[in-house]
Amino acid sequence: MTNSRIVFYFDCASSFSYIGFEFMEKYKTLWNIDVEYRPFLLEEVMANAKNTFSPYKLPYLFQDLKRTSSITGIPFKGVPAKYPYDPIVALRTLQFIKTLSPDKMPQAMRQLWNMEYVQRKAPASIDDVKQALQGVVDGAVVDRAMAASETLEAVNANTAHIKEIRGFGAPTILAYEAGSSKPQIFFGSDRFEHLAIYLEKEFYPMKQLFANAKL
Repeated sequence: MTNSRIVFYFDCASSFSYIGFEFMEKYKTLWNIDVEYRPFLLEEVMANAKNTFSPYKLPYLFQDLKRTSSITGIPFKGVPAKYPYDPIVALRTLQFIKTLSPDKMPQAMRQLWNMEYVQRKAPASIDDVKQALQGVVDGAVVDRAMAASETLEAVNANTAHIKEIRGFGAPTILAYEAGSSKPQIFFGSDRFEHLAIYLEKEFYPMKQLFANAKL
């Protein structure tokens, strides 16, 4: 029987993908569960779902992110001046890193988000992504990622899959119970209690989760 597992779909240009990722990394250790990160194009998914942001909602969302940051310690200083931006270079590079050195992918994701939400600079260009990933991979990896058609094909396939399952935002999380090939779909960075109940795992309120030195 296969173990329970999670597939976490994200976009680098999604602030809640960033927050959800940091929660997922904590629970990945706590739950001892396999987590696969898959990059996709949020803008295309939102357009397909006719999901648009209210001008009243965005300021609230960013304020909410600052509250989450103050509780958890996840660093968030705001969004870049250029926001939203085209994340395709970052997404294709992460897809390439996932294939080349999957153990480096979480750190690469974290450093891209650090540039975006701490330095408040959009990792939009090849040079930006190379700068963000210093110390994780060589800059030539970004060039190789952009030269490989497979990286674009994979990101597009991930995007098509989220459209197929009627996804509408990021992160989109697919959770598979042990022995099951059919997942339950969860949306957002605040559904980990739901995930814990579904997978029969332990849940912590965010303040306790991020205060746990063992995680």
